[in-house]
Amino acid sequence: MPTNVSIDYKIAEREYQEATTDKDRLKALRKMLSTAPTHKGAEKMRAHIRKQISKYKDLAQKEGKTKKVKSLSIKKEGAGQIVFVGLPNSGKSTLLSKLSKKHVEIADYEFTTTEPIQRMIPFENIKLQGVEIPAIYDGFYESENGRQFFGLIRNSDFVIIVLKSKDGLPILKKEFEKANINLNSKSKYHEGFIDYMPSMKITWEDFDDQKLINKIWKKLDRIRVQTRAGRKVAEKPIILNRRATVRDVAKKIHKDFIKKFKYAKIWGPSAKFDAQQVGLEHELKDNDIVEIFIK
Repeated sequence: MPTNVSIDYKIAEREYQEATTDKDRLKALRKMLSTAPTHKGAEKMRAHIRKQISKYKDLAQKEGKTKKVKSLSIKKEGAGQIVFVGLPNSGKSTLLSKLSKKHVEIADYEFTTTEPIQRMIPFENIKLQGVEIPAIYDGFYESENGRQFFGLIRNSDFVIIVLKSKDGLPILKKEFEKANINLNSKSKYHEGFIDYMPSMKITWEDFDDQKLINKIWKKLDRIRVQTRAGRKVAEKPIILNRRATVRDVAKKIHKDFIKKFKYAKIWGPSAKFDAQQVGLEHELKDNDIVEIFIK
């Protein structure tokens, strides 16, 4: 894939990634084609885009003929959005209920969940957003709302695959391949037309809620940093990607803090001692406390 693409191409590509309908994907693909490089090295990329346009042109026409469905988008909240996926009666609702300490409808019959269900999951001084996706089955991607549900999954930060047994994995793998989502990644990124996402497989034996939440948080690859002013420490932490620095905290507080930065003091796992004085490039760790001093 050529790397010398324009900003307009990158914007169109992001629109494609975030689209939840075939019509919107087609629109974004056409923008991608019109802004893609035209040199010889980009021929394969342009051919791939044309192939996708042809595919989504047919799908968008079918989508237009079916009855209009309501949007299934869910606004992100908390320190990270986690989606729970699985086959019918896999235990998704039970797990979300245990983790959130909030009731989620559970029944013995299949397809109890017909719309995405969200619950906030408390973890120490933050909350994670849990979203249960309706049961996935053979042909789910082609179903009326299938592509919208996969749009929700694609937009999330982490995927939890809930299994009764490993027998259901081939069906799940097949449906995710149709949606161009690869779950075998340590971090979330996009390459070509494939979305690579971090995930975790969970069986009923793993339903120890506290250990599981700790494990999920570590897999999210994020850290919590609290700011300090004098002796007062902010209750609500700033959520940052792992390997973030003091510079990232300064940016979050105020745009002028980088220019006026003098030094910072650190308490917590990344500090050699309490109130260690550090510069902008000091790498932070989960549960650090940072006080920034400006000129």
